[in-house]
Amino acid sequence: MAKCYMRDLGSCVAPISGEHIISESVIRVLMGDGEFSVGGLPWLAPDEEKILAPNSLRTNCLCTKHNSALHPLDDAAKYFFSSLKSYLEEDAGSRHALISGHDLERWLLKIAKAAAVSKNLARGRAPLSGAFSRDAALLDMLDDPRHWPDGAGLYCTMNTGDRTLNNTRFQLQPLTNAQEDIEALALNILGLGFVLLLEPLDEYKYPFLRGARYRPGRIVVSYPASTNWLTMSWEDGRAHAPLTMQFVQPMPARP
Repeated sequence: MAKCYMRDLGSCVAPISGEHIISESVIRVLMGDGEFSVGGLPWLAPDEEKILAPNSLRTNCLCTKHNSALHPLDDAAKYFFSSLKSYLEEDAGSRHALISGHDLERWLLKIAKAAAVSKNLARGRAPLSGAFSRDAALLDMLDDPRHWPDGAGLYCTMNTGDRTLNNTRFQLQPLTNAQEDIEALALNILGLGFVLLLEPLDEYKYPFLRGARYRPGRIVVSYPASTNWLTMSWEDGRAHAPLTMQFVQPMPARP
């Protein structure tokens, strides 16, 4: 099917289906009892934010079969976001969640691809072409973590002692090469800074990744009387350092 970005696999099944650019389940986790708003899109004015219904940010970019095949990544992302949000917002005693880090990486790549092909990624207000530096390998990377190049993947850019403000935002900014092809994504997930690198690490090109935690093995949220662990499993034969955050003070109440 021409509109399905996985058509090169030759296994599409009609009809084309509406794919959420950001999974609806994740949107509902982020909004809680509030509203969902977007900003930084090519069709919005600079600094403009628009309130949307959770099911409105959709694009027809996957056939029914491939949408269904990638749906488990949406479930993994929902579990990750809901667990981390809960840990950051309330001290409810010690808790532990376990997810596949590879599923989280592939979900981030999935939503970036959907945003790119629907022309919702931009530099300034100019839409990017939607091309990725690894377009030829992208479908394999979505299908199997073993197809990710050595050194590609999720990097945590937080440093020991950094302070962060707990918020319900999810931000994604494409990083491009000289040909304007997307080769990395700068991410803010609930106040935590990450980069998803789709190429082998080049510290000369990305000096801010020197010393960054590659594929953190655990996010630890520590309260005075309890500790919460969000463990990410990786099957790459490496040791993975944790990211530890200590509760400092509660967020001010919303007006």
